[in-house]
Amino acid sequence: MPHIQKSAPQSPTIGLFAPCDPRIDDAARERAQNIVAMTAKILKRIRLPGGEKPNIVVADRPVQRESDADAVALDFKKAGVSVICIVPDTWFYPGKTAIALTAHFPGVPICCIAGNNAPKPGVVGVDAVVGAYAQTGIMCHAVIGNMPEVGQDPDFDAKSQDEIVDLVWAMTAAAWLKGKRVVCSDTDSMQMETALNHVHASRRFLGIESVRESMKLFADMIHKDGGYDRAELKELRHWVTDVQWKGKIYPNVEDICAKKLPIYSDAKKHPPKALNAEQKAKLDEELKLYLILRDYMTSMNAIGGGWTSQLAWGSNLNGTPMACADIAEALFNSTFDHRGKKSAIPFATENDVQGLLTMVCYSALTGGEPVLFADYRKVYEPWEIAKKAKELGVAVDPASAYMQRGTIDMDNSGSGSLDWCTDSYLFEVYKHYFPGGGFSTGYISPGGIECQAGRLAYSDLTGMFTMIQGEAESVELPTAIAESFCHASSYSWPHTWITFKHVPASITKYGCPANHMHMVRNLPTRRWQYFSDYTNILNFRWEGTAAFTEGVDRMEPMMYRISGGETIAKMRLGSR
Repeated sequence: MPHIQKSAPQSPTIGLFAPCDPRIDDAARERAQNIVAMTAKILKRIRLPGGEKPNIVVADRPVQRESDADAVALDFKKAGVSVICIVPDTWFYPGKTAIALTAHFPGVPICCIAGNNAPKPGVVGVDAVVGAYAQTGIMCHAVIGNMPEVGQDPDFDAKSQDEIVDLVWAMTAAAWLKGKRVVCSDTDSMQMETALNHVHASRRFLGIESVRESMKLFADMIHKDGGYDRAELKELRHWVTDVQWKGKIYPNVEDICAKKLPIYSDAKKHPPKALNAEQKAKLDEELKLYLILRDYMTSMNAIGGGWTSQLAWGSNLNGTPMACADIAEALFNSTFDHRGKKSAIPFATENDVQGLLTMVCYSALTGGEPVLFADYRKVYEPWEIAKKAKELGVAVDPASAYMQRGTIDMDNSGSGSLDWCTDSYLFEVYKHYFPGGGFSTGYISPGGIECQAGRLAYSDLTGMFTMIQGEAESVELPTAIAESFCHASSYSWPHTWITFKHVPASITKYGCPANHMHMVRNLPTRRWQYFSDYTNILNFRWEGTAAFTEGVDRMEPMMYRISGGETIAKMRLGSR
């Protein structure tokens, strides 16, 4: 069986085949097979976290009858196929071909990809097979693109190729997540029930397993001064103090906040004091935790993790508070550390597992883009920004996104990805908040970062997950306003001002289903929608937004069209 792309055995394998009418001529069969190979090459654009790529194989024959279906199914099984693309160019008998083949692969994501061609018509076959799957509650999305109707080696146009990639990437991400695991340490997000570890639901809808581990294990390793390489700690410490944050480590955060010093915009006027012996020891404790957690997660083949710095670990004086994990969280979520370039590993502050699930899905759908984890801290409507501008005597652009729709201060305790800033600082933690000590990262993100901003939520009423998200962009506020807004919340933590593109702040302030939200770049809306269909996740539509925008949203699959709509169909599937 021809491999279009051979990656690794553990990677998902995409299998493509052409169902055909047995009455067509040899030239038509050849064209159909050429289209399958061409489509397979388009899918080489798909990327998975950690630099992983899917395997891609194509059937070595057209599937014209049941015996062909069985033979190709056997080849697909030998190749480990976990995603199936039906690629017709002619009429075909669905039951004898596509359905006969996919019957060997229950639960495997399937789709149908074709050109909108009149000769030996393939679209009529697409309609027939997609309708057949829809009637039995099997999801089969279709992309009917554009290509030359004649010629032996046609290509899909660029628009069709983009849609095909979004669809099959979503299917591949869903397949990739199955059997993956995350490490979740102790309590859930300060015992906030919007962040529970839904072990069974995560396994059922996403195939993700949860390693539940006590933080005592890691505290013991630090107290025993083990579980990490001492030479590497020295290397990491040097990188932190003399490279990444040289001259930018501030131990006096309470003094900075009391005086409202503008560190982000005028740090040279306010150089930091030297760290004392206790502060250096706490910094070391925090860096040890990063190395220990990193190696533990690696030993578990974990694709993400969560940690609760607050309460039992760093805040409860009934115990012995430890240094917070903020630097570790920031480094996990970034694409570099003391070793150079690396993969970003989704890592959730406060062991917010619903947030972590959002992050690992976003990562899978973007090839490992670093995901920003943040508090949904403060919503600023345009009138409030204008009021602050007048108070400070600064001008604002009335045509700017933040003056048109407002903005949200996405601000969290140090776990923000360093890929979301051009410059950052280390600040000693607020001692009243983290008596265990340690340091947090702080920064202001630049404007112009296009992203999806969203979060998964779970409902006991449905027993299902729902995604609340929207297209957004980071905005750059005037310096004086930015400094003022930072001081209004937690100055020493990362700040990213996000404006939703289609929803005003007056509405979004009601829309976050928990205290945290998450942002990722390079995730087209329809790619998420396709993914949600193959994982049976509900989607919330913001008030006042369009139900469908061509080129942005995916076409609603036939199964929803004949079953009362997306929500009803998904809830019926969820109850099976």
